[in-house]
Amino acid sequence: MWTCYLFALFLAVAGFAIYDIFHRRVPNKALVCFLVAAALVTVIRIYFILEYSQPYLVWYVLLESMLGAVLGFAIPLAAAMVTGGSGIGGGDIKFCGVLGLVYGPSGMALIFLVAAGLAMPAILMLRRLFRDTLPVTIPFVPFLACGCFVATLAQLF
Repeated sequence: MWTCYLFALFLAVAGFAIYDIFHRRVPNKALVCFLVAAALVTVIRIYFILEYSQPYLVWYVLLESMLGAVLGFAIPLAAAMVTGGSGIGGGDIKFCGVLGLVYGPSGMALIFLVAAGLAMPAILMLRRLFRDTLPVTIPFVPFLACGCFVATLAQLF
């Protein structure tokens, strides 16, 4: 059941990535629906803990989800503030906060590492192709989706 749920969440992330490629935005209404689905991850994990493990671990799951959401929101927000709003968009910031609920702080660290590692060469390639010194904007959610894929595999195996 857990594998199917993570796969369904990853398909939703892939849908956001495709939408971001074509429209260069993350829709708020869809993000609210995804927030509900992401919050269910915490509820499902608590259910499994109460069913098969010690009840005192419930606080750990809640803390991990909330800390992941806060860090998932705060790190891109800090990046946007440093770049003056030209580095990462508001939809990406909110999307990272919701992802933090699912993956927690360690998963978000992995997602950010993979996303940044893939986005940097793409930016450098675009600058090289267009020989432009102006800031290049790219949709960032597809790179976050690649990070989510790696984080989902890390959770499952």
